[in-house]
Amino acid sequence: MSPLSALVLQASGLHRSTAITALHHLGYSMLSEVSSNAFALDRLRNQGGVHLLICDARLDPVARLEFLQTVARERLAQGVVVSGEMAPGTWSALSHLLQIQGMRVFWLGNDAATLERLRALLSDFQPASLLPGPAQGNDADEAAEGASLPAAGKLRAFLQPKVQVSTAQIYGFEVLARWQQEDGSVLLPQDFLPALRRSGKLDGMLFELMAQAVEALQAQGSSELKLSFNLEAEQIAQTDFAASVERTLRALEIEPQRITFELTESSPLHAPTLSLENVLRLRLLGCGLAIDDFGCGHSTLQRLMQLPFTEMKLDRHLLANVNAGDPRRLVVLRNALMLGRELGLKVIAEGVENAAQLRQLQQLECDCAQGYLFGKPMDASQIGTYLRGAPLRLQKLEAVPAIRPAQ
Repeated sequence: MSPLSALVLQASGLHRSTAITALHHLGYSMLSEVSSNAFALDRLRNQGGVHLLICDARLDPVARLEFLQTVARERLAQGVVVSGEMAPGTWSALSHLLQIQGMRVFWLGNDAATLERLRALLSDFQPASLLPGPAQGNDADEAAEGASLPAAGKLRAFLQPKVQVSTAQIYGFEVLARWQQEDGSVLLPQDFLPALRRSGKLDGMLFELMAQAVEALQAQGSSELKLSFNLEAEQIAQTDFAASVERTLRALEIEPQRITFELTESSPLHAPTLSLENVLRLRLLGCGLAIDDFGCGHSTLQRLMQLPFTEMKLDRHLLANVNAGDPRRLVVLRNALMLGRELGLKVIAEGVENAAQLRQLQQLECDCAQGYLFGKPMDASQIGTYLRGAPLRLQKLEAVPAIRPAQ
């Protein structure tokens, strides 16, 4: 077997020295230490890769993600020991992203790479005698099928309010796509979305909706309200999707922290490597990520473990008839809320249509809600009127006995 090799990428000279000493005791004889991504890549390429890489994910996380992706893509390391987390809740996604590209992944948490910690982590790590070398790409572009949109009309952003359950105060809107025809009638997504999907115009639709929604809020001086947008699985499988989002947000002059992207729980991921990289980049940018329609698909728990979600949107069917006395339905709802809390996710109940449902959600301490009780989807041009009427609607909701006063 060839001598074991390792490279340590740490900013701190003390941390590099600690790791190098520990690796030497573990039998690694070809050791290198560097302090920057660029030097690390040069060293890895020059020596044809290493058996083990040790690095800190917390320093310049976007650049570190690009570095780790390059290492995985070019197969420059068989295993990687990562310390820290790029952003809260992103470790599982990063680990899965690297594993599906053939790397063994180990997490130090916030610990130093001491002999004891590395010996425990690497107890079952058996590097191959030969380093694998660069992987051959096999991506293929699919030709977009031709499709036509409705003959006339325009895309319009419709916004539906989302509220804090404890106070019924509006904190943001979900932005929905509608197609307004010349006669004033409005088409729902199922009438035009397939055409946009087949013609490769989903991103164009997203960025137009973002522009309309941001403009509507800016016109009202609403600088704190948040916006959420639906994503198709194929969108996050595109190489430059996260970069396109970043450019759009910069052009619209809106903070990424005010934006959440909703990914349907039941939609399968396309190109998992690119999809994971894109959602990680969106999270590192500051955007939120919600699992939509939670509870209606077959891969819920697996998706929760794979992607760095910040929010969980409960499917409306979990709330339907919850006050009809069905104990099984209430148990399912209560445990879905508990799961969200245990994972540190904001939980949003969809389909709230009456005061009884609101009272139940308050008793269960759900975070947020959305539904006709608070407002139907409305054209972006109507947001001003809606926000001006918010105090009166709040007074009516406060008459519901279970409403708790704002903290």
